[in-house]
Amino acid sequence: MPDALTPRTPLGGTAGALRSYGSAQTVLVAELPLSGALDLRLDPRDGAALAAARECLGCELPKPNASTQAADLAVLWLGPDEWLVVTPDGSQAALGVRLRSALSNRHAAVTDVSDARATFDVSGPCSRDLLRKGCAVDLHPREFTTGHSVVTALGRVRVILRQTAELPAYRVWVDRSNADYLWSWLSDAALEFVAAQ
Repeated sequence: MPDALTPRTPLGGTAGALRSYGSAQTVLVAELPLSGALDLRLDPRDGAALAAARECLGCELPKPNASTQAADLAVLWLGPDEWLVVTPDGSQAALGVRLRSALSNRHAAVTDVSDARATFDVSGPCSRDLLRKGCAVDLHPREFTTGHSVVTALGRVRVILRQTAELPAYRVWVDRSNADYLWSWLSDAALEFVAAQ
């Protein structure tokens, strides 16, 4: 009988990779363990659909370039009629069933995309400077603060970028096929902060 399959992150780990740069952890880059993710699409002009989604998720669907949070899930705005619902791994199937049921009479779609992306955390005093090297979004605190979320390019690949704390700290979702490239890009870009110590 074959061994049970062990889920692996896109970089091949079971608990994710971690790298610290600088003597005072000036920049910390970590691959996060697997999480659940649902792509939610609905007409934002449909008040009944919005209300049904809100009741099911426990929070409002966020406005453009924002995110909301409730209990153990986060909802990120991806486009005019699209949101990403991030959940703990294993809870996405049940939530997907509840959302589909709540939106069954509406023009809406719920798709499990849990395996589509890798997730990285980038934190530390110089994390904003690190991300600025490859991102055109204005990350200055007066423009981009905790809860802001955008779809943008980082190191020439498409990512979802969300600020998670004023520290600053960020979460980055990247297509699974680009995970290794972005990890290498972040690692290379962070070397400057080691040299600056």
